[in-house]
Amino acid sequence: MNGCQAMTDPGDIKIKADSRNQATGDRMVTVLLTRFPYTLLQELATHRLLRQGGMVEVLGDTNPFTEVTSRSSGSSRAIPVERVIQRILDDPFIPQFSQHQKGMQGIEIDDPAFQQTNETIWMSALEQNIKLARKLAEQGVHKQHVNDLLKPFMRIPILITATEWDNFFHLRTDKPCRPEFRTWAIAIKSKIDQSIPEELKPGEWHIPFGDQMPPGLSLSEQLQVATARCARLSYATHDGKRDVQEDVRLHNQLLQDGHMGPLEHSAMAVSEYFIAPPKIPCYALIPGQTAPVFTRNFRGFYSYRAMIEDGSSPLYSLNSSEQNL
Repeated sequence: MNGCQAMTDPGDIKIKADSRNQATGDRMVTVLLTRFPYTLLQELATHRLLRQGGMVEVLGDTNPFTEVTSRSSGSSRAIPVERVIQRILDDPFIPQFSQHQKGMQGIEIDDPAFQQTNETIWMSALEQNIKLARKLAEQGVHKQHVNDLLKPFMRIPILITATEWDNFFHLRTDKPCRPEFRTWAIAIKSKIDQSIPEELKPGEWHIPFGDQMPPGLSLSEQLQVATARCARLSYATHDGKRDVQEDVRLHNQLLQDGHMGPLEHSAMAVSEYFIAPPKIPCYALIPGQTAPVFTRNFRGFYSYRAMIEDGSSPLYSLNSSEQNL
């Protein structure tokens, strides 16, 4: 199977929340990429659009941030070596091989024989790395090191939340982009273009995974559950049942440990801009407060993380906002 062709499956990209702020016109989208190639993470992180916050230690990597989106990703650090190997064997990442030339961009060619020959070499490398990984594991080396040998062949889930997508699509759907990454960017753009955002009034919330929560949760509980599920990039516990209490426990653990990245994906629509520069970040007014707040990497939305880091209680303004849910 050609690994690049598999990337175009619409099921690989899911919109987990799509909101438009009625007051400012800004749109926030949370996208889940279920099978993103690990080897393309560097391309994703170096783009100026993307921001990596602190990620829960057992589930993801922490990278320096760039600018204007929030991203949480799965990682190999907590996954047993044999489980990683099996996942790769079931669904290996295989590049769309380009031909050598000077510079950072290869020559894209439509040559099945060229692709097949190099796929065979790539899979040989996979087989060899699996053998070496198992040898390291037999020596008692921790999986965070062992699994490094397997990363070129690995796929992981990744969650991205942003209000600014235009520059990303301008650069990453263009021909000079690496072909496998371009395939993903085009597919993400298509998915967002087809999605219809929920219209939010100021004070209402953009909450990923909201469609998978049990009824009757308060807003504060919804934020805790969403944060936990963004952190683990999973819809359910291992027995297939969603456990709200476990989500609340993980949310509290994230706060205690200072792993704040997963709190960035939920955000409240603001009332209006205090300062509205052409590019974010900016200051804005929010319901229930007269002082402006710094909206950081979003425009038109004030994240749950920002709310907490600005010194407000996690229950800040939630009681007055819950009537909107």
